[in-house]
Amino acid sequence: MEHGLLWCYVERGKSPEVHGAQCALAWVGGVHPTAPATADVAAPSRWRAMGELIVCGAVSRGEPYPEPGWWREAGIARLDSAERRRWWGQWSAYGWTTAIADGAGRALSWALGFIDDMPPVLPRHLEDGSRAGADLRGECAAILREALDRPLPDRSGPPIPLPSGHTLT
Repeated sequence: MEHGLLWCYVERGKSPEVHGAQCALAWVGGVHPTAPATADVAAPSRWRAMGELIVCGAVSRGEPYPEPGWWREAGIARLDSAERRRWWGQWSAYGWTTAIADGAGRALSWALGFIDDMPPVLPRHLEDGSRAGADLRGECAAILREALDRPLPDRSGPPIPLPSGHTLT
């Protein structure tokens, strides 16, 4: 799914919703080390993904930066910081940011099993701010379905030998 979203983003109009979804799934899948909403550099876990989903929801709705009690009640108090507060104040009302957060939230909801929409995200907007048309949304849906239908490579064979001097730690 992450690869299909990346392909849609690069080849079909750079939709901010698709970009957010691709970033979220790249983090969940271990391809990218930075969480999509908080920019926290932490390995994904169910708890961390839930924290990201909560922040994505707030940002996508254009809500003001939450007070410390909100972060505590959401179970993500350690993610509250002055730097995050500054970022939120500067970017959270910007259309691209809310659209990216919407896409990331939809992808995280899908990855966590809260929604089973297939595909979980389609472009709503394009890079220039215009609305994505039905034809483009249909093309992206076909790309994502095709990506999911591809078989995964066989990884049951013997491991590839490491180059001389390299070890796994």
